[in-house]
Amino acid sequence: MSAGYPVDKTSLDNRMGALVMGVRKALQDVVAFKALLDDTTVLPDATLTTLGYGAGDITTLRAAFTDLKKLSDIANNAATQSATNDFWFNAKHLTGIAI
Repeated sequence: MSAGYPVDKTSLDNRMGALVMGVRKALQDVVAFKALLDDTTVLPDATLTTLGYGAGDITTLRAAFTDLKKLSDIANNAATQSATNDFWFNAKHLTGIAI
């Protein structure tokens, strides 16, 4: 088929590499953002409240990034998970209708 992206080794290698790097970068970004959320000199609850977040919202966003940081830790062999966990449980509430 001549329409669309080619299906060849170079295309597959490029796509696979890009996907792995994208996941790695996303997890690095989660860790950096979690550090920002944890820095009470930058984002204390009072600041988040002033920005318009309610107490429940603050709890959800902090929990989401705690879960995603744990996922990053597991992916980087810095932690283990003994029980099943839906790492997306809190995070999915931050995505609205995006799938």
